[in-house]
Amino acid sequence: MSAPPIVLNGPSSSGKSTIIAALQGLWPRPLFATGLDVLIVGWPESHVTLTGDDGTPAAESGMRIVPGLGPAPSWIPEYGDEFHAILELAHQFWAAMSAAGIDVVIDHVILDRTIRDQARRSLVNAFWIGVNCEFDELVRREAARGDRHVGFASGTYAVVHDEMTYDLIVDTTITPPDVLARRIREAVLGT
Repeated sequence: MSAPPIVLNGPSSSGKSTIIAALQGLWPRPLFATGLDVLIVGWPESHVTLTGDDGTPAAESGMRIVPGLGPAPSWIPEYGDEFHAILELAHQFWAAMSAAGIDVVIDHVILDRTIRDQARRSLVNAFWIGVNCEFDELVRREAARGDRHVGFASGTYAVVHDEMTYDLIVDTTITPPDVLARRIREAVLGT
């Protein structure tokens, strides 16, 4: 019998991917890892408008980077209708994988009401995990990574947990990923 879909939702650079890698090593069956970053990497750069390029907003179907609500620098992706449609299909696909008996863990960054509603509608039996990290540590990690625009940690930190409820909340500030992975395994599987 498969586990419910596991959704880790938290800001950029909070350690979700690291927890997932540790969780895969502890899981008694294959645990398929997926998430929002897979979709973002697949989205063409030609349909992303960065704030300050030429002032022209992204096409309706596109994605644009806009100022976030966190302390500066603060940036957040704003998704158009076409990207939201892709996310809707992704949520349905992840739910279908679970229904077919595949254990799945989703690395998510829920930034707006549309995504939140889609996820709740499709992932009705999911085990929801809120991933927290103290702001200063989040910003430090983002700078150390070198693979993100500086400011996504601040921007996503300000909104990612809005109107969310969780089955479990973890904090990655000082707790090692393997300890958090064991907590998650126990919470989901009871072992």
